[in-house]
Amino acid sequence: MNNFNLNLFKYFYYVVFYNGFTNAARNLNVAQSSLSYSIKQLELQLDKVLIIRDNKNFELTEEGYNLYENLKSAFSILNQNLEQFNHQDVVEITIGIRHYLSDFIFKDSIIEFLNRYPNIHLNIKLYSKLDVKKFDEEYDLIIDYEDYTNLINSEYKLLLCTLDNIFVAGKELAKGYEMIQSIKELANAKLISMCPNKKNGKFQKMCFENCILFENSISVNDSLLSKELVKNNIGLCFANRLFFKEELVSGEVKEIKVQESLFKDNIYLVYKKQKSLDFVVKFIKILQQQYEEAKK
Repeated sequence: MNNFNLNLFKYFYYVVFYNGFTNAARNLNVAQSSLSYSIKQLELQLDKVLIIRDNKNFELTEEGYNLYENLKSAFSILNQNLEQFNHQDVVEITIGIRHYLSDFIFKDSIIEFLNRYPNIHLNIKLYSKLDVKKFDEEYDLIIDYEDYTNLINSEYKLLLCTLDNIFVAGKELAKGYEMIQSIKELANAKLISMCPNKKNGKFQKMCFENCILFENSISVNDSLLSKELVKNNIGLCFANRLFFKEELVSGEVKEIKVQESLFKDNIYLVYKKQKSLDFVVKFIKILQQQYEEAKK
C-alpha cells in the first residue's frame, strides 16, 4: 500500500464528487482521458472494480461506494485543518478615520496596500465622532485631526500632513468675488457649512475676529454632498484644498483668494504596538507616499 499514488485516490474522489468525468476534468483542469486512465490504474492496484461506466453514465460498485465514503471523511478532516491553519495566518488591521477625511486622503492607499498584501484583512471604521476611550480595544490605527488625536494616550503618533484651508465656490458664483481684497468682503455671503466640530470652532473664531457674519445657506454632514452644492453655486464653502483638488483642476470650482492667512489643519496618525504593527507601519508608509504625491 505504501507504493500507492495518492493522486489516484484524489482523482477518484473528485470524479464521484463532481458526478462524472467531464465535470471533474473541468474543475480539476486536467484532461478527461487522464482521469479515466487514473481510475483504471487505481482499480488495477486495488484489484477491485470501483466504477461501472458506459458512454453517458457511471455507477459506483459497492467497493467504489465504500471507498468514496472513507475518502469523503478524510477530505473533510483535511479541509477543516487547512481552514484552521489559514485562519491562524490571517492578520487583521482595524483602521478608524473621520468620514470627511476618508473622502480624499485614504482610498488610494487602501487599494495600493491590498494589492501589495492581499492576505491582510482591513477593517475600516468611518466615524463622525471619535470615542477615544475605545481606541485600545477597537483600533490599530487612527487618522484624524490633531485636536482629537491629542486626546489619545499613545507613544506612537506622527504627523501625516498639514492641510490648507481655502474658500471655494462654483465657477458662476465665483465670478462675483474675483476682485475682492480681504476676507471681510465675504461678509453676508451665503455659506455651505459642514457639521459642527472643532474645525468649525476655529472657523467661527476667525470670522468673529474679522467681523464677518455669513448667511447660512445650508448645513450638511455629508462632505460629498457639499461638493455638489458648491458646484451648483448654492453658496461658498470653507474646506481643505485637497478635498476639492479634482474640482479645482477641472475648473468646476474656483478658489476665492483673500489676503489673510487662513488656519491650517494638522492630520495625525496614532497607532499602538501589537502583533500586526509591522503591517500597520507598511500601510502608514504607503499613506505618507501617496499624500506626498497628491500634493504635486
